[in-house]
Amino acid sequence: MVTHLPDGRTLFEVDHPPVRDVTAEMLSWWYGVYADLTLVIDGQTYPAFMVSHPQDHISLDSEKASPEGPLTAGDFVNVKEAYQRNPKYMLDERLEVVALEEEKFALKATRRGVTVADLEFRFEDGPEGAKFTNHLTVGVESGWLKPLVNRVMIPWLYYEDKNYAWILHSVEEVGNFENFLPEIFARRHQGMTIQWDRNCLADNEDHAPEA
Repeated sequence: MVTHLPDGRTLFEVDHPPVRDVTAEMLSWWYGVYADLTLVIDGQTYPAFMVSHPQDHISLDSEKASPEGPLTAGDFVNVKEAYQRNPKYMLDERLEVVALEEEKFALKATRRGVTVADLEFRFEDGPEGAKFTNHLTVGVESGWLKPLVNRVMIPWLYYEDKNYAWILHSVEEVGNFENFLPEIFARRHQGMTIQWDRNCLADNEDHAPEA
C-alpha cells in the first residue's frame, strides 16, 4: 500500500503473509546479528546476509559501539543490494540503527544530518507464524529544507519504480525466512559462525557421539 502523507512524505507498507515456523524472537535475534553472522551450510561458507536473499543482496557490514555484541540503537550498517538484480535499482547506503526491540527493527537514512528515509520492520507471533510488516517512509517531515528535499532530492533517490522493486524484494526476502531461520536460530549457541548440515537435525549435529 502506498500513502501520500499530509506532510509531503510517502509511506510504502508491505503486509506479508504469515512466515511459517518463524517467531518474533527469531527475527529480533536475526536483525541483531545479520550484519556479522557467518553461515557454513553443507560445508560452504556464506555471509548470513547473502543467504537471506542470494539474488539481490551484495554486501552488508556493521559499525558498532560494541564490536562483540549485537546491533543496538546508534550503530550503523552499510548495505549494498540491487533490487530485482537490476543495477538501476541499486541501494548503497549507510543506515543508522534507530531501534532493535522484541517486535521491531528500525533504521534511517540521512543526508547532511537530515533524515530522508525511515525503515521499520515490525513482527509479532501469530497462530500461523510470524506476522511481518515493512514500513518505508521517504521524505523530510519538517524544516526549511523540506520543500527542496521532497520535491527534488527524494524523487531522484527514491523514485517510484525503484520503490516498487523494493516492495517485491521485501516479499521475496521475508518469504525466504522460513527456509533457513528456524534452523540457524536453533544453532545460535554456536556463536557468530553457525554450521548447518541440512542432512542432520540440530540436536544430532550438536550432540553427535565422539569417534
